[in-house]
Amino acid sequence: MKKSLAFVTLVLVTVLSAQKKTVPGTHLKGDSPMVTPWAENVDKNNPLPEYPRPTMVREKWKNLNGVWQFGEARPGESLPKRLKENIVVPFPWESYISQINRELDSQHAWYKRSFTVPKSWKGDKVLLHFGAVDFEATVFVNDKYVGSHKGAYDAFSFDITSYLNTTSNELTVLVRDPGTDEAIAYGKQNNDRFENPQRFAYTQSSGIWQTVWLEAVPKTAYIDHLSLVPNIDKEKITAQINPNAGVDKELIAEVSVYDGITLISKGEGLINAPFDIEVSDPKLWSPDHPFLYDIIVKLKDSTKVLDEVKSYMGMRKISIESVGNLKKIFLNNEFLFQIGPLDQGYWPDGIYTAPTDEALKWDVEMIKEWGFNMIRKHIKIEPQRWYYWCDKLGILVWQDMPSTFGTRTESEKNQFELELSRMVDGFGNHPSIIIWVVFNEHWGIYDVERLTKSVMAQDPSRLVIGNSGIDAGRPNIDYEVGHIKDNHSYRPPSVPFATNKRAVVNGEYGAIGYKVPDHIWDLDGPWVHHNYEGKEAATMEYERFIKMIVDDFQKEGLSASVYTQWTDVENEMNGLYTYDRKVIKLDKGRVTQANKATYKK
Repeated sequence: MKKSLAFVTLVLVTVLSAQKKTVPGTHLKGDSPMVTPWAENVDKNNPLPEYPRPTMVREKWKNLNGVWQFGEARPGESLPKRLKENIVVPFPWESYISQINRELDSQHAWYKRSFTVPKSWKGDKVLLHFGAVDFEATVFVNDKYVGSHKGAYDAFSFDITSYLNTTSNELTVLVRDPGTDEAIAYGKQNNDRFENPQRFAYTQSSGIWQTVWLEAVPKTAYIDHLSLVPNIDKEKITAQINPNAGVDKELIAEVSVYDGITLISKGEGLINAPFDIEVSDPKLWSPDHPFLYDIIVKLKDSTKVLDEVKSYMGMRKISIESVGNLKKIFLNNEFLFQIGPLDQGYWPDGIYTAPTDEALKWDVEMIKEWGFNMIRKHIKIEPQRWYYWCDKLGILVWQDMPSTFGTRTESEKNQFELELSRMVDGFGNHPSIIIWVVFNEHWGIYDVERLTKSVMAQDPSRLVIGNSGIDAGRPNIDYEVGHIKDNHSYRPPSVPFATNKRAVVNGEYGAIGYKVPDHIWDLDGPWVHHNYEGKEAATMEYERFIKMIVDDFQKEGLSASVYTQWTDVENEMNGLYTYDRKVIKLDKGRVTQANKATYKK
């Protein structure tokens, strides 16, 4: 990969200096930053160049990541002509890799860059896509208002065709991120993290934090959204293809299913309505065999193909089944005990944004290497490419909805529910995702029964947890809704009282932590979970907990356990790796063997 020499030199210097003394956090103490091994591979002029939406691929696209103009904004300001600073998009402005590396008092920022549209796109519509912007984005092209969007985790786009010049164009984005000042979905983010380090909350992640890109689509009609739902029992896929708004209802959608280059099946149906495609004797997707079918979707009228996209899918089933008088979680009609880490998706150099696609892939690969078959993605939604690697490499995902600690107004409740629905709709084609988690513990909790049932109705093909951690903070509050009863019990783990109504899981346990010198984010603390002597003591405790799960809790009906956590995160010291992913904190071989003992008999 081509690199920016000045940027790489800066990173290498800081890494070398970090080896000579204790590494403080990226923002704390003002010395050398904590960086991951991939920081030196970031090309600031072409970061994260990979196609950002693997479940719906078109050939005509252009990445707009790179160096943009940047400046703090004040509410009510007019459009700026030029901004004084530069930022590396798509990294949050608080992050080291962004080269801004600070909080903004106003909570508002301007972004600006010029771009051109390829001449080969003449006659096409041009869509402007944002993978995610935290929290509110107002978009202008050539100083004309295009549109706005609220929501920190979901993708959005605008048709900018009518705003374009024939030569160079100017893109301006105004971002507002109130963070914890409002009861929006912000997950573990915390305002004032620079000045006031917290225990369980981390640095704010503001602004553009996922890929910005252009895409050419047909002018008349194009595929805007697709849904592919597997049914292994009936050996079929149920598809629904939605074109852009206002399109003729008589158009036909065609879905072709391939095993490599071999056409397996083909089906057609009307747009905006479900139809089935037979897949006889399907190859099933699982962590042991993550087979993916290639999919080609075409939009047609009576004479020609109007649009075409490529996708993929895994034939798999997740369900709750009875075993004796208990309920358990089944994958592909067989019980599979699920063991996985809590993964918060934070990076010391990029905060919400991984430095490279290789870094995203590495996390998933290593989690599998450690013998896990599942990941709980904890109150953060990742870029599509993270789920692509989970699909491709084969690991089950429990996907949390980002939470808030605040009490919501009616307007904030409406926004939360809109984002919840967008999460389910926007990530529904990833076979790795098997569970939606509506609330974590009791953070910002309200209307649990209504919202849980709403998600169950929106996606009947997956399981739903209403609140993960029914016993956390408010003992014995169980709303008795959803498919799974989930408690949090750290040291030692435990099992909820099993019933014949729902499966039972231990959604957080462990937190076996200790400090590794020269790999600590904040030298002054306050640290969390740092009470073990070192690797041997921590590994022995991990093995003891797994023995409890295998010898006792599985016999009592436990279907899954989530170990906290994958890496240290800022002031939390309980990872299997240090936060910079440079030091293994527990014995990998012994932990892997212990993990596999939970599901390989």
